[in-house]
Amino acid sequence: MHSYIGIDFGLKNIGVSVGQSITNTASALKTIHINNKFTWDELDDIINKWLPKAIIIGRPLTEDGKEQLTTKQAHNFANKVKNRYKLPVYEVDERYSSMAAQEEFAQARAMGNAKRKHGKSLDAHAAKNILQRYLDTLL
Repeated sequence: MHSYIGIDFGLKNIGVSVGQSITNTASALKTIHINNKFTWDELDDIINKWLPKAIIIGRPLTEDGKEQLTTKQAHNFANKVKNRYKLPVYEVDERYSSMAAQEEFAQARAMGNAKRKHGKSLDAHAAKNILQRYLDTLL
């Protein structure tokens, strides 16, 4: 079994998910909240625990598929991740991943399966959607 880590890069929060090759499914893991400056500690712990085969990072594009400032920032972060962990890093189109995470959260709230405080993990759910998109290409 191989595990994969998915990342939804942001300047305030970084969503992290984990997935595995047996079922080809991803799950939200955690949201790393950035207070003024990003430190690698939490991501180091996740990588050391899950020992992923690869890391999948969302590539934020505009609605019509063009690059923007955050695309370059995410790409720079992807390069740092690749150099730090010496693992393959793949960038995946993340358009609508955050919107899908918000819709999933709203549905869970409507069904009574989530509380408002769980909204803090939306970035992790966006990372789950990004990673799932990648895993779906492996089938």
